[in-house]
Amino acid sequence: MGIIWALLSVVLVSAAQLTLRHAMLLLPPAASPELFLQHLLHATPGTLPLFVGLLGYLASMVCWYFALHRLPLFRAYALLSFSYILVWCAAIALPGWHEPFSWRALLGVVVIVAGVMVIFTPPKRR
Repeated sequence: MGIIWALLSVVLVSAAQLTLRHAMLLLPPAASPELFLQHLLHATPGTLPLFVGLLGYLASMVCWYFALHRLPLFRAYALLSFSYILVWCAAIALPGWHEPFSWRALLGVVVIVAGVMVIFTPPKRR
């Protein structure tokens, strides 16, 4: 059950990161706090994705709490690395994001997957 909680946390945090990225493209930079707050108070188009993304992070932390109660930390943290893969793939695949594909990044994804497989492979009995 701990793996399910950890994977749910990964999906939620990945969706939250993507939603926050979308919100940041719609909102003005926080360098001018008055303009940023004005946009938040008047519920401009970026306001809803900002709050949905923050709620996604909160929900992810709740799932992470349950995952840490049921999984050893080294395994839970290994699963958390799948978030990098999900966000990378989604940023490339989602229309309008124009994130570039790179073979070097794909190699990094392969290394992450290999690392998680090493951590989850049971040790051989002697």
